[in-house]
Amino acid sequence: MKFSLRTKVILFGLLVLLGLIFRVPTTPHEIGWDSFSVHLMANSVSEFGYAKWWLHPTSITGSYPYSTSPSAVPFVLSGISQCTSMDTEKVIFLYSIFLGLFAIFGAYLMAGVIWDNDIFTFLVAIVFSTAQGMVTFSTWTAHARTLFVISLPLFIYLLLKAHTFKVRCSILTFIILALLLVTHHYIYFTIPVLMSFFIIAIFYKFGKHIKAIKISESFANFAMLGCFLIMFSIGYFDRSLWWSDPEMVRSASEGSSSIYMWISNMMLMGYVRYIGFLIIFTVSGYIYLIFKRNKRFEEWVLLLCLACLAPLLYIVTYVKWFIIPFVSLLIGIALANIAIVKTHTQKRKLVPSLVVITILVLSISFTGYYQYLHFLNDPSPRTRYMEERTYAGGLWMKDNIDKDNNMIVGGWIAHRIFSISKVPTLTGVCAADLAYGFVEPGKLEVKEIYSSTSLGYYRHDPYAVVNHSYTDWHVAHILDGDINDKRSWAYRLIPKFNLSYYAVNKDIRDRLSLSVQQTKDYLYDNGKIGVWHL
Repeated sequence: MKFSLRTKVILFGLLVLLGLIFRVPTTPHEIGWDSFSVHLMANSVSEFGYAKWWLHPTSITGSYPYSTSPSAVPFVLSGISQCTSMDTEKVIFLYSIFLGLFAIFGAYLMAGVIWDNDIFTFLVAIVFSTAQGMVTFSTWTAHARTLFVISLPLFIYLLLKAHTFKVRCSILTFIILALLLVTHHYIYFTIPVLMSFFIIAIFYKFGKHIKAIKISESFANFAMLGCFLIMFSIGYFDRSLWWSDPEMVRSASEGSSSIYMWISNMMLMGYVRYIGFLIIFTVSGYIYLIFKRNKRFEEWVLLLCLACLAPLLYIVTYVKWFIIPFVSLLIGIALANIAIVKTHTQKRKLVPSLVVITILVLSISFTGYYQYLHFLNDPSPRTRYMEERTYAGGLWMKDNIDKDNNMIVGGWIAHRIFSISKVPTLTGVCAADLAYGFVEPGKLEVKEIYSSTSLGYYRHDPYAVVNHSYTDWHVAHILDGDINDKRSWAYRLIPKFNLSYYAVNKDIRDRLSLSVQQTKDYLYDNGKIGVWHL
């Protein structure tokens, strides 16, 4: 089914308006934890003019000690900040809005190459761009995974188009794959997607030349379904994949590593939380697609992608983001089939459309609840955003502490304070600590643990520092030490890193904050942030 140009413009306009409404700030400042690490790296690029955390070619992709974060997003933010003379926090706000709107058009293109039906393409664009995970991680935050996942539909579109337009789209696919490589470690999840494309392409190629061998479509359908079930069961019986998820490790450390608790509390809740209740339509969408007759090349690739990704579904912390584009396609198929169902009377033709509209309104309401109400008046001191008093404290340090001095910050807000104050701060963010001189690159002894030809090279950090602890260890021991006790780590490490100031989050006390009160000068207090001269 095709819409008129006027209808398309109206629908795109409504989607863009909805995207802007979802990203109206509900917090006074930037949101996230990892976002502030990227913020610090972007600040360092703007300040020094280059990435001081690059020690090795693999530093660019975040695969080297003290440079474990890929570099694309910090460079993008720094570039925009320098070109516009805007503060990085404001740049992140505009950057997030742009990504949220780009998600609409990327999903639309991806859907169009799967099924050239305007109802389907707009449904996929709505589902993908309003998925709770997509909205959350494209609202005033600089998470690297956001750029990756929102660029993924464009990658899928170009990859599938490469089957028809081999030279042009293959070059573009390679370019965006290189961009994804330096964006996030999710790049490893694109391997099953690439494998699926090449396997189906080979089958199609051989099918044109070998006419003697005929495989019935029914057999191929059941073979693909069996492949998915087998691959999914591999993840269940091979628990090593489960332990690749950091949440599983945390659950085990807390004494709750039950497999069934993990499936119910983490897997199901995680996918529903970030995809929405529309996830129930993935089953009907998949069943329809698996038994559909005369499937096109792109549909076979999608089915094989789902089968290859099935074992990875147990790694919820990471895959719940990567799987959203694929799930959006299945949901779009299911809802499109409801919308175009044939009825006998004109009056009844409105019923399927009303059902789909109602479902979409409920889904958007689900996202709206988590966007505006779920975290409202959250009493936890570990807020997901930077509070106004934290921002004010950072500005005071920016104006009153010389940039030649170093400092340390307690209470989970070091990244946030440093991003505003610009005073060199030992944060435990390895790339930032390296860039601002807390670690001397020449003194690091790095050893290659895994060869590039081994599987471990891609599953684990291939390099390790053998003569130096990571700075997050130093930060933890300083904050847990007594500055007046000569035997404590705080007493020994503060001179080592030449730390002159200490900022405390008064909502979360640590041992260092109690010890400085006895002998050090108190310089600033705004009710949440206090600053001591060490």
